Amino acid sequence: MSLLPRTRSVLDSLRAMRNRLEIPSFAPYIDAILAYFARLMPFLPPFAQKIASLIIVLFCNALMAFVFASPIYAIYLFESSAHTDMPYWLGSILGVLSLYTYLRIPKSHRFGFGFFVGIWWFWWVGLSFRFFDLSVLVPVIAVCVALVYGVVFWVLLFCECLPVRLVGLLIMHFITPFGFDWLVPQALLAYSYFGVDSLHFCLLILALYVFIVSLHARKSCVLGSRRKPLANLALSLLCVFGALDSDTFAPKNPPSFSSQIALSATQVPQNTKWNTQNVREIIAYNFALIEDAIAQKKSLIILPETAFPFSLSGSGASASVYETLQRYALDITIVAGALHTQGNDTYNSAFVFSNGESKRIDKVILAPFGEYIPLPQFIKKHFAILTNMEFRAGAVFKDIRVFGEQFRVAVCYEATSNKLYAEYPEFIIVMSNNAWFYPSIEPSLQKMLLKYYARLYQSTIFHSVNMSESAIITP
Repeated sequence: MSLLPRTRSVLDSLRAMRNRLEIPSFAPYIDAILAYFARLMPFLPPFAQKIASLIIVLFCNALMAFVFASPIYAIYLFESSAHTDMPYWLGSILGVLSLYTYLRIPKSHRFGFGFFVGIWWFWWVGLSFRFFDLSVLVPVIAVCVALVYGVVFWVLLFCECLPVRLVGLLIMHFITPFGFDWLVPQALLAYSYFGVDSLHFCLLILALYVFIVSLHARKSCVLGSRRKPLANLALSLLCVFGALDSDTFAPKNPPSFSSQIALSATQVPQNTKWNTQNVREIIAYNFALIEDAIAQKKSLIILPETAFPFSLSGSGASASVYETLQRYALDITIVAGALHTQGNDTYNSAFVFSNGESKRIDKVILAPFGEYIPLPQFIKKHFAILTNMEFRAGAVFKDIRVFGEQFRVAVCYEATSNKLYAEYPEFIIVMSNNAWFYPSIEPSLQKMLLKYYARLYQSTIFHSVNMSESAIITP
């Protein structure tokens, strides 16, 4: 019985701490918007007023979620209109707005906010089903993914206090529904002047917290008296300066040997790529790219994922292609994506041809919904078409040696996994086929994640892509 008062005392202390660390949310503003529209709709019947109120709430949730995802769409806008990277000053502003919005989400709106985050970030996930005559599943998958993220954010945003919001941001990357790990809050700062590691990230969150509570004159155990707003703002600015990454103020140039690399960017639509009637044209196109690189005296050419959309081996129908690539490899090192079949198993692979020899590197981390279906086996066994869509994964990551340097080779999705960077590879070759999800924001989200990992692990990434822009991504 003596433990009960002590337990109550601890709980009371925790509640007091939570109240002092509480972050003023957007709830009063949302309520004010609802009240304003309520005054404009007295002539509507009660059921219509409820529907109108629901629409306003949904709009507010969608707007807050869009602000949270805004860096992705800014990257997309600059790539599609200006064919350039988003400037760091704009990325800094949008990254701060994203995190600011997350911190101030009312807990009563957390499911709706999470649902629309799932929509804005991942509406494109099911687009690959278009090429399997399953277009009807595209919106279904988008809604299912959004519902899952609604639940995720319903859990993460259960409290409006600083520790809970900060922990939620830090662990979000490790919450991987369907095995999909592309919701990385730190990556929102990839194209910004702020550091992307946990320390810089936490300093920025603390700066935002101090700024928010200072503006609302809230007493906090961190800030002290509400009578010192200038001191609080000074503390916020100090945290902002601490969150900056000094390396971002000096441009990072690609290594000198980059001029010897032909980084191919092809524009082959997915329905064209997998049409067997187009195979000869695709082969001729790839050979032309290689010959052009040789003519320019390049030492390495990188072709995108499945640049050769068939099983490439030294035997069978593809033998002549294989032999031709080996001959080309006497003059240039070739890294090209192709399929590989072994029995009933199909691999998504990178083939390396150098000095007349070849090496195959199988993709280790497969993309959910693109290369495997993240559903229980007892469901998939009733749908043969789902099983037929799946690839077999390789065993380990592999490297090649070019220019006297070690290059890790990755195929598309696995380059956005921190597992690939566990050994801090200095140089990475990545090949992607973004035609599966064209047109969409997927390439922009992918590029944001690649930039994040390049900065976090100090890796230089050579990214060759089909149906979006190829790029050298520096730390």
